[in-house]
Amino acid sequence: MQLDWTTFLLQIVNFLVLVWLLKRFLYQPVLAVIARRREGIEQALNDAREAEAKAEKLREDYESKLTEQNSAQASALARLADEVAAERVRRLARLDDELSAERERQAALADKQAADAGRKAEEAARAAALGFVTRLLGRLAGSALDSRLVDMLIEDLAKLPTDQLDALREAAAVAETGVQLTTARALADADLDRLLQALNSALGRTLPLTQTIDPDMQSGVRIGVGPWMLAASLADELAFFRSGARRAC
Repeated sequence: MQLDWTTFLLQIVNFLVLVWLLKRFLYQPVLAVIARRREGIEQALNDAREAEAKAEKLREDYESKLTEQNSAQASALARLADEVAAERVRRLARLDDELSAERERQAALADKQAADAGRKAEEAARAAALGFVTRLLGRLAGSALDSRLVDMLIEDLAKLPTDQLDALREAAAVAETGVQLTTARALADADLDRLLQALNSALGRTLPLTQTIDPDMQSGVRIGVGPWMLAASLADELAFFRSGARRAC
């Protein structure tokens, strides 16, 4: 078999042309497509990595913010719990104060009511006793009792405290002051003399005398000297017997 160099060379040239054509019109476009695909894939991978990094950063930020929010919420809840506890303590203290004040008020009210009840009972008892004694002494009213009451008034006059006696003397020293004598009936001359003698001795002077009869007194004597009065009569409250001088108004 004889080698045909011309044919061989033509085949080589054809092969080279084919290779060039394949490289020029097929291989390079394929490589370009592959390169573009590779770049696209790398870009997608880079974008995916960036997205993953951003997602991780967002996750970390979210977890950080969530932690901060949880911490802030826990702090707020703790402060709220403290405020609620403090407010509870304040309200309980205020309630205790109000209850204590109410107990004190109720105790004071009960004491006042008890005192009022006791005073009313005492006043009722005193009124009943006074009524009984007044009725009893009213039956004994007469000249003999008048004479005894004059004796009592003379005794009381001699026992007057110094300040009351000085007040009576000052009233007696005022110009135009007189003695107003009121009795249930006309006194016996001896009783009137004894009474005026004791009064003039106590006052240190003799004053004009005005006599008045008041049957409502039942028995006894009232002596007025200026604004002051000496009394020993059944019509006056028994509590004022032996109480000395008192103002008439």
